[in-house]
Amino acid sequence: MMGALFLKECRKIAKSLVYYVYLAAFVLFITGQMGDVDWVDQLSEPEPGQESYGYGYSSDERMVMRSGLETLLRELMANRFATYPFGFYKAVTLNEEELEVLKRAMEQCTGMEFEQMVEENNAYGMEIYRMEMEGSGAEYSEAEEWHVPLREDLSYEEFEQVMANVCEIVGSGSYYEKSRYERMGIVDLTYEDALENYRELCEKDKVSGAQMRLFSDYACIFLSFLPIFVGVSACLKDKRAKASELIRSRSVSGAALIGCRYLANVVMCFVPVLLCALLMQMPCVYAAGQVGIQADILAFARYSFLWLLPVIMVVLGAAFFLTEATETIAAIPVLAAWAFGSVLSASTLVGDFGWKLVTRWNAFGGYGKYAGELGQLYRNKGMYTALAATLVLLTVAVYEKKRQKGGIPYGKSRKNNP
Repeated sequence: MMGALFLKECRKIAKSLVYYVYLAAFVLFITGQMGDVDWVDQLSEPEPGQESYGYGYSSDERMVMRSGLETLLRELMANRFATYPFGFYKAVTLNEEELEVLKRAMEQCTGMEFEQMVEENNAYGMEIYRMEMEGSGAEYSEAEEWHVPLREDLSYEEFEQVMANVCEIVGSGSYYEKSRYERMGIVDLTYEDALENYRELCEKDKVSGAQMRLFSDYACIFLSFLPIFVGVSACLKDKRAKASELIRSRSVSGAALIGCRYLANVVMCFVPVLLCALLMQMPCVYAAGQVGIQADILAFARYSFLWLLPVIMVVLGAAFFLTEATETIAAIPVLAAWAFGSVLSASTLVGDFGWKLVTRWNAFGGYGKYAGELGQLYRNKGMYTALAATLVLLTVAVYEKKRQKGGIPYGKSRKNNP
């Protein structure tokens, strides 16, 4: 009976327009995001003497200060400041008075006139452009690169105060918030650094692991809110069909009915995600094989079950509970606000999982850092899996209470007849 009930619930979902909107939205979203991922170049082993080995991040205070001030210089020159006040991009243009304040802040931190900084920066850019046009193939050493100078006695505390003043002028969600500029210490990678990253990619991540973390990052954002609509629709379907009292009078237990309905929704929402992960992984596995790297063909399953399934489970569990308790669509704004808040609360797009619903890893690679934070990821997903089970049990309790004492269908209180 349980199997038949489960299949019946799956068929009901498969006939729902909301479900097909969910499928279409997921496919369009994930293909649009993953289509821009550039990972092919990282499959080539670095060689000694290359002009560049890419960039990495440093927590060194001088590097952080230099990177922050160089970002400020670029945006000052263009008078276009990137901000993300609600998680979405917004360009800010300042007036002359505000620009002057920021120019003086630059001079305070560098000890150099702003106009001179602009002149030296432009001269360096023009020289790079000239050599590229001439095809000289010249290699640049660290000493030949131009960087914003730092005042010798500039302390990190003074820099933090300057950045706080800049952030107040530019607005919230800018690069000058402490949580963002602290992660902006960009440094050139050495051959040894690049080789270590390459070996981690090939031996630890086996290429596809790195790609599936990035897939999970994008998919987790989507799955934190869109399954809400599928779950709410499933719970309200009987009410719309005016079958509430009939179902409550059947011999099947509330636990069986709610359990099968919940499981059907989880499976129907998760299977397309799993298939998309497999399809997204296939080009990566093929490209790795072409250069002699053995990719992890099961990475799509491991990351989908670990990273994404608990999100689907807890979102649907919360949607079931709130919908059954209120018999309204209240779950949609409540859970959408939860998902939106989780996305905005991220202090970094790579790691720092904590207890957030949306766990981020918006980078290709970085296995060493990921391995160090894997324990917290397990705890995060384990907690949400337990919360999902608790919410389902609460939904069963609410359902059984209505069944015993009478529901409140269609806005009218009505007791079941003895």
